[in-house]
Amino acid sequence: MLNELDPAAATNRFLDLLEAGDARGVGAMLSAHVTWSAPMTATGNVDDAERTEGREAFQARLSSIGALMQSARFVDRRVTTSADGTTTFVQTRGDFRSADGRPYRNVYVFRFDWQDGKIVAWEEYANPITILRTFPDVYGDLLRQLAVES
Repeated sequence: MLNELDPAAATNRFLDLLEAGDARGVGAMLSAHVTWSAPMTATGNVDDAERTEGREAFQARLSSIGALMQSARFVDRRVTTSADGTTTFVQTRGDFRSADGRPYRNVYVFRFDWQDGKIVAWEEYANPITILRTFPDVYGDLLRQLAVES
C-alpha cells in the first residue's frame, strides 16, 4: 500500500483488484471509516449525490455494482500523485461488460485519499447518462422522471 512509498502503484493495485473482483483484496486496502461518493448526478442536483460511509457499506455498494457487471477493465489509466503523496487522481476509461453481455463504456476520474497505507476516501466522477442508458432496468424510474421534467 502506501507504505511502499509509491501511491501510484498502490492506486493501480487497487484498480487491478477491482477488475479481478477481489473483494478481500479491496477490503484490505480500505480504512474502516472509508467514504465513497459520486458527486455527479443525473439530476444535476448535488443533494442527489450518492455516498457511502464505512468499509462494510463500501463493500456492499461495490457488490451491488459488481452484480451488474460480467467484466471490468480500466484502460488508458493515468495516475497523478499529489506533492505530499496523500492523494492520487486517476483518469481512465472503463471497458466493461454488463451481466447480460452488453458493452458498458464510461469515462472516469477518481480521487483517492490515503492515510496509513489505506484508502480513506474515494470520489468517483463518471458520466451519469451513460450509466442510466446502460442499466435502464435499474435506473428506469429516474430516466422516466427526467424525461417528464424536461
